[in-house]
Amino acid sequence: MFASNSKPLKGLGKSVILGGGASGILSLFPGLNLLNLFFMLWIAVGAGLTIYLLCKENQLLRRSDSMLAGALSGLTGGGIFAILSLVNIIGINQERLEQMIEKARSLAPFLRDDSLSTMASSQFKTMMIIGVVFFVLASIIAGAIAGLIARKLFHHPSGSTHE
Repeated sequence: MFASNSKPLKGLGKSVILGGGASGILSLFPGLNLLNLFFMLWIAVGAGLTIYLLCKENQLLRRSDSMLAGALSGLTGGGIFAILSLVNIIGINQERLEQMIEKARSLAPFLRDDSLSTMASSQFKTMMIIGVVFFVLASIIAGAIAGLIARKLFHHPSGSTHE
């Protein structure tokens, strides 16, 4: 069998929960959540926080460790957003859906009737659920990439100023 000489990362769970939790919570606030549309900003910030905390506790932080920790942070942040979003989606009844359509019509009078009828259809919830699943997958990927970038920024092995 393969022998591994790697040691477990100190503080991985705590770092992932803090970084991923922060990004998940920031992703829930209306207005602030729109910043995730720009390169998954809150997910990247959460992964960066995760790696920053890991770098403080671990002298040796490999690329694979950073990528895994960033992906776990993205999964945590995306998971928090997904769970709360799914609770809201499931709670949408027909009356609430009609109120949403009327609000959309008043805020954006340029919406076509076929767009509004799609919102009123039973497929709307399915489309929203698919969107949430896509967000979680994108959060994992964005977290992994942000973890690698954050490692470059925050990880300075003892005895050197850059890696």
